[in-house]
This record gives sequence, structure tokens and C-alpha cells, in this order.
Amino acid sequence: MKIIVGLFSITVLIWNLVTLTAAAKVLTEKPAFLTACKRSDPAFGKRFATNLQKCLHEWKSGVPGLKTLGSLDPLHIKRAKFSQGGKNDIISIDMDLANAEVMGLSDVIVEDIGSNGNNLDIKFKLTAPNFKWNGDYAMKGNILSLAMNSKGKTFMTFEKPTFTLNYKMKLRKEGDYEFADLEKLHLVWEDNANVQFRLENLFNGDKALEDSAHTLLNANWRPIFENLRPVLSQTNEIVLKDILNKIMAYVPANYFFEE
Repeated sequence: MKIIVGLFSITVLIWNLVTLTAAAKVLTEKPAFLTACKRSDPAFGKRFATNLQKCLHEWKSGVPGLKTLGSLDPLHIKRAKFSQGGKNDIISIDMDLANAEVMGLSDVIVEDIGSNGNNLDIKFKLTAPNFKWNGDYAMKGNILSLAMNSKGKTFMTFEKPTFTLNYKMKLRKEGDYEFADLEKLHLVWEDNANVQFRLENLFNGDKALEDSAHTLLNANWRPIFENLRPVLSQTNEIVLKDILNKIMAYVPANYFFEE
């Protein structure tokens, strides 16, 4: 999937589990950790948030029988390509991240901030102790005053990230089951307590220059994050939309809520 918005573009390929056996189309047995809530209940948002949080935790190694989705923590992303900024911006880079692992999704805390069960309009706040992104990178461009043209291993840690998530569902009947399909989804990466970057093999392996660059990058994580926030938000939106689309198309809606 590729998205082009303003001064940045994104391509994300999510690594799905491939199997030769036929995949089940529906989860026929309701998990014990899910509690169906009434859509008209004033506490619908809070209870649905609890159900989603439990899904991310209980299914961290994968959803039973859902062969199109592998583990959620770590989450494997085959490839993500970013193009960010213009020549006069403090960040102007083309970055290719491959064979990436994202860790921390199973520890996400989901809080309701105004969901409506009657029209299935969901508004959540997501927080986590930390997210870690590891993978192979190739980058060309400029960050702050540094000219970047390198490739190697990258390690990024986002401490206490917070997100706002808005999405709307539409009920769909299929056979004996009813599913809640996603009509639209929007995610904004709001903030972090801290961000730490580690990019191996900068400046052709010159250790002194590499250490100085990391000191500069990590001391200025805030303006770097603010410049990258749109592309990071869009990337995580693509990933989360893929996950929720697959789960909600496989898990009947009445496991989560009822009329």
C-alpha cells in the first residue's frame, strides 16, 4: 500500500503468515476473555476498549485459525518506505526499512474518549510503556545538519507513546454470522516521553562520527519526531488498519457487542 500526502509518501508491506492449508473464515468459538456489551449501554466505549485491549494481549502470538495474520508482538513488517520533507526542511530523507520488527503492541492500554455504540463510531486513546522498531535500513538525505547516505541495522525506541484512534464500523451479515467491518480509520501519533535512535554503519563505519551523530540526534529527538510525526502516524495507521480489518472480518461482531 502506498500513500502520498503533502511532503511525504509511504509504502508499507506487512508480512503475513503464509500457509498451504485452507484458512478458516470465521472464529466459531467465542474466546472466554471477551465480554459482549450492549451497544446502547452508556459504558459501551469503556467495555469495547477493554475487549480490544484484551485481543492485543491475548492474541500477541496470533489469532487462532487466522492464517492471514501472524504474531502481533513482535509484529513483522516486510518493508516500509518513507519520503519526507523538502530541501529547506530540517529533515529531508528517503528511507527504506526492511525486515522490521515492532515490539510493544501487546502492552497497549486502550481508553475510551467518546465512543458511540449506537452508530459504532469509536474514539480511543492508546498508550504503551514503549515501542521498539528494529530492522534493516537504507537512507539518503539530511537530518538536522547531518548528511545521511548509509545502510545497516537500525534500533528505535519510543518511550510512553500516545495515540488517538478514531474508526467507524458497519455491520455485515454473512451466512449465520454478523461482522463489524471498518468503514474508515484514522490514527494520530500524539507524543512520546522520549525517543532514542540507533543507526549502525553511519559515515562508512567511522565510530567517532557515528557516536557524535547519535548524540546530536537523540538530544534533538523532539524536533525530529515532530517533523516525522505525520509519516509515523500514517505508517502506524496503515498497519493498525490492516490488523483490525483482518480481525473484525474473522471474529463475529456479537463476541464484542450486541444490540
